[in-house]
Amino acid sequence: MRNLLITFAAILTLAVLSLATGIHYFANIGGFISAIGFMLVFFKDRPENESEADKRKRRNWYIVFAIGIFFSMLFGSFWNDQMGNMAP
Repeated sequence: MRNLLITFAAILTLAVLSLATGIHYFANIGGFISAIGFMLVFFKDRPENESEADKRKRRNWYIVFAIGIFFSMLFGSFWNDQMGNMAP
């Protein structure tokens, strides 16, 4: 649970920093962290009989990473002057 909160705080901090400074790269870094996290959680081998606590923990990780992707699109990609070109 502690790692989940630390990751969420880092993603949220990058999004707020991007909002406050107008530098969209911070939000894109948060989106990159979320994309890597999605891959790690999704492709992780799970035991055959997974407990309810583990399922709930995995769902919470998905929620945190989805919020990170959302913030990345909202504050990073949509605020970028030239979509996809990453030029300031």
